[in-house]
Amino acid sequence: MVKRLIIATIIAICPLYALAQGLITGSIKDARNGDALIGATVIVKSEKGKGAVTDVDGKFQLQTKKEAPLTLRVEYVGYRPLDVDVYDFEEPVEITLIDNSSRLDELVVVGYGTQKRNQLTGSVTTIKADIFEKAPVPTLDGALGGQVAGLAVTASSGQPGADSHIRIRGGNSVNASNEPLYVVDGFIYFKDAANNSTGIGAIDGSLNPLATINPNDIESIEVLKDVSATAIYGSRGANGVILITTKKGKIGEGQAHVNYNYTLGVSSVAKKLNLLTASEWAQYQKDYFSNKGGYTDAEIAALGKGTDWQDEVLRNATQQTHELSINGGTEKNRYAFSANYTDQEGIIFNSGFERYNFHVNTEWELQKDLHFGVNVTFGRSKQSGLTTAESKVFNSSPFSAGITNSFVYALLMPPVVSVYNQDGSYNFGNPYEYAYFAIGDHAANPVYDLKESVADNINNYLLSNVWATYKIGHLTLKASVGLNSEKLTQEYFSGAYTSLGLATQGIGGTGNRQTDVWQQEYTATYDRDFGQHHIEALGGFTRQTQTSTHGAIRTNHYTNESLKQYNLGDGSEIYTPQTGLSEAKLNSIIARVNYTLLDRYNATATFRADNSSRFSAGHRWGYFPSLGISWNVDKENFLRGIRTIDYLKVRVSGGLVGNQEISDYAFTTSYSTGSYGGSSSYSKQNTANDKLKWESTASYNFGIDLGLWRDRVNIVFDAYYKKTSDLLLVVPMGFSSGVTSQLQNVGNVVNKGVELAVSGTILQRKNLSWNISANIAYNSNRITDMGSTNNVIQGSDNQQILRRGEALGSFYGLRFIGIVQNGEDVSTLPTVNGQTPEPGDLKYEDTDHNGRIDGNDRQILGSIQPDIVYGFSTQVSWHDFDFSASFAGSQGNEVYNALGRRLELTNDSYNVLSTVRDSWTPERGGNTLPLASKARPIGYIDSRYVQSASYLKLRNLTIGYRLPELKNVPVRIRVYATAANLFTITPYKGYDPEVASGTDSGAYPSSRSFVFGVNLTL
Repeated sequence: MVKRLIIATIIAICPLYALAQGLITGSIKDARNGDALIGATVIVKSEKGKGAVTDVDGKFQLQTKKEAPLTLRVEYVGYRPLDVDVYDFEEPVEITLIDNSSRLDELVVVGYGTQKRNQLTGSVTTIKADIFEKAPVPTLDGALGGQVAGLAVTASSGQPGADSHIRIRGGNSVNASNEPLYVVDGFIYFKDAANNSTGIGAIDGSLNPLATINPNDIESIEVLKDVSATAIYGSRGANGVILITTKKGKIGEGQAHVNYNYTLGVSSVAKKLNLLTASEWAQYQKDYFSNKGGYTDAEIAALGKGTDWQDEVLRNATQQTHELSINGGTEKNRYAFSANYTDQEGIIFNSGFERYNFHVNTEWELQKDLHFGVNVTFGRSKQSGLTTAESKVFNSSPFSAGITNSFVYALLMPPVVSVYNQDGSYNFGNPYEYAYFAIGDHAANPVYDLKESVADNINNYLLSNVWATYKIGHLTLKASVGLNSEKLTQEYFSGAYTSLGLATQGIGGTGNRQTDVWQQEYTATYDRDFGQHHIEALGGFTRQTQTSTHGAIRTNHYTNESLKQYNLGDGSEIYTPQTGLSEAKLNSIIARVNYTLLDRYNATATFRADNSSRFSAGHRWGYFPSLGISWNVDKENFLRGIRTIDYLKVRVSGGLVGNQEISDYAFTTSYSTGSYGGSSSYSKQNTANDKLKWESTASYNFGIDLGLWRDRVNIVFDAYYKKTSDLLLVVPMGFSSGVTSQLQNVGNVVNKGVELAVSGTILQRKNLSWNISANIAYNSNRITDMGSTNNVIQGSDNQQILRRGEALGSFYGLRFIGIVQNGEDVSTLPTVNGQTPEPGDLKYEDTDHNGRIDGNDRQILGSIQPDIVYGFSTQVSWHDFDFSASFAGSQGNEVYNALGRRLELTNDSYNVLSTVRDSWTPERGGNTLPLASKARPIGYIDSRYVQSASYLKLRNLTIGYRLPELKNVPVRIRVYATAANLFTITPYKGYDPEVASGTDSGAYPSSRSFVFGVNLTL
């Protein structure tokens, strides 16, 4: 009996003992793609000898005698080791490991090849595909803002499909391009939005060349910032280089991976301007303009809000995308295929962006050491925008107000005028005879303009590249041939009752531009280790030819408008047709040597020689060398005992790069055609300059890369100096030359600054991770030399100036110092327009103290160049939930608010901002706006409208949830919601402080969008 009792007791105690030991279960996956990690080791740090290994599903079981909480140590070859705190043993522990190659042994894409990150000598920032996958955007430039230190993204317009201006470490040029060079899978991409037109005019907005690339096709983006990284691109490397690598399958993967993504969203205007309502406008007429409308107090009260023309032309716009991708591989090949459809309505009526895009990326191993690949992107995009006028079409606007943008017309329309008549037809009446808005008995109706006019940019594009590599021992030979072909079609039509068509009984046009860029590359790369030495030598020849043809026709005076732009032959008056042809060639020799000693000391020497047809025969060759060195300090013995530091690298580089991005025939004499006295005529447009050559930028960089606490914190610091010489400037010429100016190499521009980027893992716990990243960059931009030219004044309002010692894009105008008040001694004040100021008039600073205000009193009021650009982002995952947010900001730049100036220029004919109600009056005073009836323009801009464009924007906010996987259904489903442009903190008074040109004349306003998405992965 006693024996049985002992046995029963042991049986009862054993499970309790086992329970006391504790059984820990869990799984280990790749943090980037969610793949199970087979063979990862898991140990209890405080318990010697206790460990487990993950199985084929990445799962493990581990028994321990320790009680919770405890810490697990997780290790896997090629991944960062991780300590995980376990607080109880009931729930499985889900662990994700980060690929260790992401910092040290990661292969980074560089010009004409790849390189290990720990061997880099240049400043290279990598952006992974995560930012596009987590926060969907229609175009890739929309996701770059705030992601890279020293990279500034400024939208040219809020119009869907519009171009963005991207600057890396400031602007270098006045008349050449400041855009970085884009390279897609090794192909130098044609991106020239400034010349991406057909010559028909009348279309407001330009199609973004980067809109041809689907962001979800991108695997990674490398931003090359210093000369060690960019000199391999020679005459096109001065503005930095952006390398885009598209997704590929994996050799030996076996099964195909299928992904489908669908989004549906809505957009609305991010900010509205506060204009006068009907009753406020009538009261304003009564108070300031002797009651021109004859309104009684009762009539004013009855008017109420009247017509909100701003609301009438804006809408809540929908957007949707469908994306399908298939990728995989076998033992001998890999492939990736994707298809994308994007349909994005604009927040202004009759505007939007539509894209069909297809992408194929394949690679075959034809035999050992011989590989062949094809990369093709093709599709069609269409941007519907606004109509506008320009000098090639009209000598002036049909309205004395000088406005040629229907959206701006809407802002100016008096709120007492209705959109529709009582019978529902459009109101083209002119009851108040407001000359600003009418010709004869017809007035402009902006709603009709926008809904009935046509202004389309249609682009059919093909980007294809075929390549082959053959490896002979340590030598790899590569040949590639590619074509970038784009056919741009522009169409517009404005009928006889539109603002642009009133004066000509309708006007329309169509044009086409065909651009073909062929590229050939032949390179040889020798890569070998010699004991403790590693050497990689690259040499090659590249050739790129560009041919562009265009033609356009415009007509007016139509009898039948039903077919709009498809019936231009109905127009009785035909403008002189526009046709043209341009060709450019660039032949180059490239060489680069990378050397590494003891895995510690690295050197990169680069050389490129370019021969460009854009310059005269004596100046076509340019030579661009660079040298970079780096030291992996963490490999030294004196740092090995410091466990806090995982890696530490010091980088130094210097060299020369260039900028050849000017028009194809700027060095030759050119003429334009026209008519005079009913006969054809020619006029001289440019005088030949056989000394014209590229701008050259000498660049120097010092950098430090630092990783701390098992790579949980990464810090990158850079300091740089860039001097651009032989600046391409338009220099005034004497009358004997037949032209007023000539493009010459004159002057220098200096950019210098510092950059800091910090990223880190704040938390990495059971089912919880939190990562943050932040970057900030300071840049000083100054013109240091202009040759014999002292000042060059630019802009339609003469609002910008080029001057030695000042930044590019400096604003030039009068300094506003207040309003003349009652009782002020006006005899001491300088005259304005030859008149002595009176109470209620504007006061300006008399800088030359001569007693009168004129153009000589203008001074620098600010610059479009930001002093500081910054960004920060955060990503949190908890169980199956994920959250991400990204911010971007700019500090120290200004924008000329030309629209605000017009809307505060008090008058009795069009609507104004509500701020005019605070205009100076004898009874109330005031010190911002003058007495309404005395708002006399002086002809120069003043400091009131050169406004701070500093801002902080929440670019993207995304919340996602991954649904539990169903048994026997191999589908992973993630649902998510994204808010874009959720808020902007800025002192700027216009629609948006992001104005690429620096002058806000009434650009398409930015929008705020909310998007819901579903992602399915097989």
